[in-house]
Amino acid sequence: MGIWSGVMISLIILLLLQLFGVIPKWWYSDVSNDIQQRTSVIDQYIDKFYWKDDVTDEQLAAGAAKGMVAALGDKYSTYYTEEEYKEAMNGVNGDYTGIGVSLRMDQDTKKKTISEVQAGKPADKAGLKAGDILLKIDGKDVSSLSLSETAALIKGEEGKKVVFTISRTEKDTTVEKEITVTTEKIVTQSVSHKMLDDKIGYIQIMKFDKETVSQYETALKELKEKNVQAMIVDVRNNGGGSLEACIDILDQMLPAGDLITEQIKNKEGHKYKSTDEKHFDKPVAILINGSSASASEVYAGTMQDRGAASLVGVTSYGKGIVQSLYSLEKSCGGGLKLTTGEYLLPSGRSIHGKGLTPDVEVKYNGTSNKLGAEDDNQLAKAKEIMLAKLS
Repeated sequence: MGIWSGVMISLIILLLLQLFGVIPKWWYSDVSNDIQQRTSVIDQYIDKFYWKDDVTDEQLAAGAAKGMVAALGDKYSTYYTEEEYKEAMNGVNGDYTGIGVSLRMDQDTKKKTISEVQAGKPADKAGLKAGDILLKIDGKDVSSLSLSETAALIKGEEGKKVVFTISRTEKDTTVEKEITVTTEKIVTQSVSHKMLDDKIGYIQIMKFDKETVSQYETALKELKEKNVQAMIVDVRNNGGGSLEACIDILDQMLPAGDLITEQIKNKEGHKYKSTDEKHFDKPVAILINGSSASASEVYAGTMQDRGAASLVGVTSYGKGIVQSLYSLEKSCGGGLKLTTGEYLLPSGRSIHGKGLTPDVEVKYNGTSNKLGAEDDNQLAKAKEIMLAKLS
């Protein structure tokens, strides 16, 4: 470690400060001296007294950058390491190189479990199953790794072979298995659709990314070909994603008019509008719940404000602020996610910290906890409302 790591940490922090204009230029020298002095002194203490020698300069620098952004007190803003930034961009783009699984981690035991295996993807073809406990990847024990560190071991170049050591219960016996999976380009399926009967269509949007726009357009086209007379759009448990994707989808649904206004620091508010190149002119109900957030609230709230849809369910999460991603590859490496503005719905209302209030409040009481299933009473209520509008 030594003085070098302190200097590197200082440079990274200064680059972050300068890049986003956090402080005025005349103050740079004073802040520079203060930061350099503090990081240098702390680094010397770590170097002299910290009992382990396995902490690298890169880890200290990343930790300093993360700490600086954490000091904003904004849970939505963060500094990403290079690998974390790639992972964040995968969520925006909707495609990545991988095997088609979702992982979950027990926060207490750190045990990693495969929670979902996408049908027809490499993991499914190789024989991995939901419920498998992940022990090793290419022989590396994952028990002490974070979820993002574990995921990074899976992803890489297309065609990479990854050996999974998993624990699985078969016929009341726990067995260990090694399963080799070859990575490929995965396109996230964020939209599903079906006809509920001969009149009402159903579209579920799991998240908003670049792939969602074309998938939604395809779903809408296929439902129209089946002479759909009313539609239910389900954004329950949709935590948001790309605002741009949401705006593009709203443009497919609404005639010409105002969409949202984005308020950005030191700039005049930017107003998004629909073009009227396409729109859906039949009754719509939108299902929301307490996990409908951000872009899904933009979608549902704009449709509600424009009088184009009735909201059914319970009050949404209430995240009405915008995050932007910035690459720092050319300066100090990694990336930033920062809260950069607030959006207002067409009526001028903000839903941040408040959420969207449904037009018809219905609490979920299904026993299967599977959205869209036969016992989904919120969906049943939305269908009832649409049938009433058609009668």
